Amino acid sequence: MAAFKITLFRFDPARDSEPHYQDYVIDPDGPLSVLQAIRHVYHHEDGSLSFRNSDCRRGVCGICSMMINGRRQLTCMCLATDGMKIEPPPNRKIVKDLVFETD
Repeated sequence: MAAFKITLFRFDPARDSEPHYQDYVIDPDGPLSVLQAIRHVYHHEDGSLSFRNSDCRRGVCGICSMMINGRRQLTCMCLATDGMKIEPPPNRKIVKDLVFETD
């Protein structure tokens, strides 16, 4: 599989005055779910990234729900592709980066 770019929402309320987006290039050995791509960024590119690291991987718990290219989807069930934009769901208070308050 060829290298591809994903764009992630970044915001640390303790440091940042406004949210911003950051691009990352991933060169995987094979297909990755969006959650696996986010994990790859965390482990190999930027350990400061915050996200909920769900282990369900079956589309059951819903804790990995994100906006992917403007549509709410489960990151464990969606394949990562070049040019994806990943951000928290709207109308949620951001704790940090891709972590948001749940009900």
